Amino acid sequence: MTPLKARLIRAVVLAVVVGVALAVLSAIGIVGREGGGVSESGVEIENARLLDTASAERGGFEIGPAPGKLAPDFEVSDFEGDRVKLSDFRGRPVYVNFWASWCIPCRVEMPDIYQVLQERGGPDGIAVISVNRGEPLGRARSFLEGIRRKDGGEGVSFTVDALDPDDTLYRAYRGLGMPVSIFVDRDGVVTKVFNGQMRLADMQAAVTEAERGWAKE
Repeated sequence: MTPLKARLIRAVVLAVVVGVALAVLSAIGIVGREGGGVSESGVEIENARLLDTASAERGGFEIGPAPGKLAPDFEVSDFEGDRVKLSDFRGRPVYVNFWASWCIPCRVEMPDIYQVLQERGGPDGIAVISVNRGEPLGRARSFLEGIRRKDGGEGVSFTVDALDPDDTLYRAYRGLGMPVSIFVDRDGVVTKVFNGQMRLADMQAAVTEAERGWAKE
């Protein structure tokens, strides 16, 4: 076999491998996905958007998705198409969780997030904003409805079941991998950022830290 022919064969094999990989990723929703859609009531799911945080609200804190900084305010659509802001929950600690149906660790930790909300939620307790990354509404809803809870039941829902159709919010919060968890105190200050699957005990500890609030040194 000539060197030229060998190079051509390698190029063809590489093209086939890349094509198959892209097809698989597209099938499971990692690439080429169409996020959002239309709610059951006919409301179109809009992209998330960042909001300008008023200077009066900063209280000496810089703005950014990192511990000790004021969490960037945002507005997202929930599964019904209603718009919800992070700042709507001032006065309550907030747990923001980014997930997707193709993410196995996301599926594993969902029952624990639901349990934390049941234990620590309520009018003044933790609010959980669950943010789906770039998937169609129907797929996101079916995923949550199919989660097996620790009490033996099926289906979970959170304070806000939200959608981030074009990854605007995920990019703004500088997510690394999946899932991503951000804990915010009652004043809107980030207390913890965790990339990857969390254990229940670590979630509970992070919620306690958010409830206590960020202590400036």
